[in-house]
Amino acid sequence: MFAALDLGGTKLLATTAADWAEPRPPVRRTTPGHDPLETLVAMLDELRGGGRLSGIAVAAPGPFERAAGRLVDPPNMPPAWHGLEISAPLSERYGCPVLVENDANCAAVAESRWGAGAGLRTVVYITVSTGIGTGVVRDGRPLLGRHDSEGGHVVLWPEWLGGPACHCGGAGCLEALASGRAIERRFGRPPERLDDAAAWAEVGRWLGLAVVAITALHDPDAVVLGGGVCAAADRFWPALTATVKRHLHLQPCPALRRAALGEDRNLRGALALLGDATR
Repeated sequence: MFAALDLGGTKLLATTAADWAEPRPPVRRTTPGHDPLETLVAMLDELRGGGRLSGIAVAAPGPFERAAGRLVDPPNMPPAWHGLEISAPLSERYGCPVLVENDANCAAVAESRWGAGAGLRTVVYITVSTGIGTGVVRDGRPLLGRHDSEGGHVVLWPEWLGGPACHCGGAGCLEALASGRAIERRFGRPPERLDDAAAWAEVGRWLGLAVVAITALHDPDAVVLGGGVCAAADRFWPALTATVKRHLHLQPCPALRRAALGEDRNLRGALALLGDATR
């Protein structure tokens, strides 16, 4: 039996699977502000029902230390999660390997193998949720750099031109302009309650500029967008596509697609990467 955890700023998901491809329906908990490791252990113990775990995969928010399996200071997580050691304590408790990977990379792997990017060579996934993350997959494998990728902190509206502050410490980041948290701060309502066509068009334009920047760097076959804010994709999609067509001149436009998998995509991708690493 394998297990997977998805760590988010507002919710935690956990599941088990007999193999690396078919997780069971996940259980959900609200992200606690204290005792994070104890919460994860309780979720795993509930799911395994006394059975032995052969491996644990964790989809984690950045920034994190991949080799150490440790969160650093993810801005959308409560302070109790900052600096949290994950791999060593879970591996010691359950006697199995623990893989920790960026949650957007996990989602990108899942969408590229079974979802909106299936059959394509290079797929970029953008998660638009409480925060914004990006993952790039080529030939089914995530492209990894020196540390962690932070596509949500590409600067589109710099401070010297009046860009809004971002909780990463910078200003004018994509996450400060189009994430769920930014939408509520900038327009006075959370995304699920925002009914302002002009506001949604602005969100779409910022996301469109991000797609242009990503295409300039990676020339992907498809850019896939998912996450909670994308429940309102009909409201911002026209502005997004129009922005890409207007500003992308030297490369063909990639396919622009909405994510095809459900909220378990991070879990599925994490399990797939665990399988790649251990079998």
